[in-house]
Amino acid sequence: MKPSVSVIIPVLNNCFQLKENLTALRCQTYPSDKIEIIVVDNGSDEDISECVRDFPVTLLFRTDLESPYAARNTGYAAASGEIIAFTDSNKTPTEEWVSEGVRALLQNSADLAGGEILFSLSESAAAAEVFDAAFFNNNRTLVTNEAAAVTGNLFIRREVMEDVGTFPDNFRSGMDVWWTRKAVSKGYKLVFAEQAVVRCRPRKFASLMKKSVRVGKSHPYIRKQAGDSLATLFATIIRTFAPPGFFWLRKKIKATGTYGFGFFLKLWMVAWAYKCCLGYGRIKGLRLITGS
Repeated sequence: MKPSVSVIIPVLNNCFQLKENLTALRCQTYPSDKIEIIVVDNGSDEDISECVRDFPVTLLFRTDLESPYAARNTGYAAASGEIIAFTDSNKTPTEEWVSEGVRALLQNSADLAGGEILFSLSESAAAAEVFDAAFFNNNRTLVTNEAAAVTGNLFIRREVMEDVGTFPDNFRSGMDVWWTRKAVSKGYKLVFAEQAVVRCRPRKFASLMKKSVRVGKSHPYIRKQAGDSLATLFATIIRTFAPPGFFWLRKKIKATGTYGFGFFLKLWMVAWAYKCCLGYGRIKGLRLITGS
C-alpha cells in the first residue's frame, strides 16, 4: 500500500507561480487520494484564498512571523501524511515528482530524500540569473557532499520530523540545510532523488542580492552550532568580502553553459556583489547571536 503524502507549500505574494505549482500537483501520477496539499500564507498582500480556490488544498495562515520555516512548521502541525514533502511556491513539480520522491525513500530504505531542482534558463538569461542557477538550490551537491538538502524539494518520513523537531523559525534562509544536517547527524539516511524533479525560474539581480543577505544571516548561527568560535566566525566574515577567484567562478558555472569573456566578467561582478551581500548578512547574523 502506498504511503500518504502531505505536500507543504509556504507562500508570500506569489500567486501566479503558486497556481503553476498547484496545477502541476493536480496532475501527479501518484494516487490523488494519497496526496494532501497544504498551502500556508505567510502574510501575503495578495488574496491567496482567491489563488487556491480552484484547487483541492488546505489553506492555512501564519502571519505573526515572516519566515518560510514558520509557515512550514504550521503546515507540518496540520499535516496527516506518513511522508512530508516540502516545496516552494516558485517551483513547478514534474508529474512524477511525488511518485519519484516516495520511491527514493522506499527503495533506498531512506529517511529523507532531496530531489533535483532544475532552473529554466533562457538563451538571453542575465548574469545574475545564470549565477543563481549555478549557486543556489543545488540539492545534488548538498546531498552528495554536505549531507544536507533544501526544502525546495525535500521528502521526509513523518517519524523523522517527530524526532528531530520543527525548523528554527527566526531565520528566512539556511535552516533547511541546518535541519537536514542535524537529522543526518542523528543517524537518519539522506539520499538524492534524481528523478523527483521540480523546475524554477532563476532570480534577477535585486532578488538574488536579498537572498544572499538572508543566507548570510543564518551562517553564524549554523557555524556556532557546529562549534566555531566567535574569532573564527569573525575571520570568516572578513574573508567573505574578498573578490571571487576567476577559476573558482569558472568551476562553479561550467555546468550551466559556456560564456564569452564579456559575459563572464559580468558574472564575476555579480559574484562579488553576492559575496558582499553575503558578508553583510553574516554581520547581521553575528550581531543576532551575540546580542550586540
